[in-house]
Amino acid sequence: MNNETFRKERRRFFLGNMLRGAIWLFLILGFFILLEWMEFDYYAFLNPFYNRPFLLVLIYTFSEVFFGIIPPELFMIWARGYGDIVRYTGMVAVLASISYMAGILGYFIGRLLGRTTFFKRLEKRRLNKVIPLMRKYGFSLVIIAALTPVPFSATCMVTGSVRYSFRKFLLFAGFRFIRYALYSYFVWHATL
Repeated sequence: MNNETFRKERRRFFLGNMLRGAIWLFLILGFFILLEWMEFDYYAFLNPFYNRPFLLVLIYTFSEVFFGIIPPELFMIWARGYGDIVRYTGMVAVLASISYMAGILGYFIGRLLGRTTFFKRLEKRRLNKVIPLMRKYGFSLVIIAALTPVPFSATCMVTGSVRYSFRKFLLFAGFRFIRYALYSYFVWHATL
């Protein structure tokens, strides 16, 4: 495969996943807008969680460490219920930092366990789609996973297991903050 073909394929993969991420975001926001239109007070539904932010942050952390089970946009909507933009921004910054740190933890888990039998089984069962992509796209996949619904934590584990440069990984994983900034902007404006 020549260099130009590879760049086109990588660009198509990136844009396809960005589109999927945008569709997912707009579906979630559309659902909450529909609830508002139907006059369902989802903030009243979420009210018990507002009194337990530590529990919600713990659930979020667990989700981010274990392959992003729960979409982070739902936690942004929860954070939106705190009212003003300053508190919302602070909460989203905390969520983004947790996600970034979960990625770093995933990197070290992959690096530590990458050669074990346990990790080989995990690769076959849970990471079988990510590994060929990592081999094909390298660090581009870290950026794509940071910005799109591609599983970020799993990508970070695979990055560590193949022993890519940690310094470069930190830089490219930082794109996770851009995703949170963009998505939180849309969540803020869609759930007024």
